Amino acid sequence: MRMGSREWSFVLMMAALGNALGFITIAPTMIQQIALDFSLLPVYVAAIFGGPVIGGITGFLAGIVPSIWFGPLGHLGPLGITASLGKAIVGITAGILARILKPMDRSSLYNVPVVLLSYVPEALWIYAVFSIFVPILLPGSPVFLYGLWLPILVKGVFEVSVMAAFMAALGGHVGFRSFVMNSLRMTSIKQNQRRSN
Repeated sequence: MRMGSREWSFVLMMAALGNALGFITIAPTMIQQIALDFSLLPVYVAAIFGGPVIGGITGFLAGIVPSIWFGPLGHLGPLGITASLGKAIVGITAGILARILKPMDRSSLYNVPVVLLSYVPEALWIYAVFSIFVPILLPGSPVFLYGLWLPILVKGVFEVSVMAAFMAALGGHVGFRSFVMNSLRMTSIKQNQRRSN
């Protein structure tokens, strides 16, 4: 997929929104290495409307603030980058699932399984980071980090459930859909309409 200036502008806008949401939600809720983080909401928008490439790039960029917060400012140090990688995994997965389930052509309620199912690979990634990478790559780290995957996954299920509800509502809003489609691929929509005529 070749991305033009419209797609890059959309990706950067969604990534900036994701980082802002990350900062707003992480800062006041941080306890140890656990904090609410709604930076994935714009990633879901990008992935569902733009596909796996746009979703993956947006996810990686939207994870900058969480990567810094949990990495250099937290206990993960250089492993903080795993937050960006996890969000990229979600963006790619949600984009693939959106192509399969086609929530754009159906009820916006189809966004709910896209959002919920796309968390499964990230959950596996979080488990791998804390149970494999942290003990191997950060051997002198605090012991509590090794078992931190469980509370993070429980918190993540809550966050993803809330974001699934938001995506069902946003996906059904005509004005929002129009804004995203005009921001993202107005040119490709016009080309598809010309081809069908």
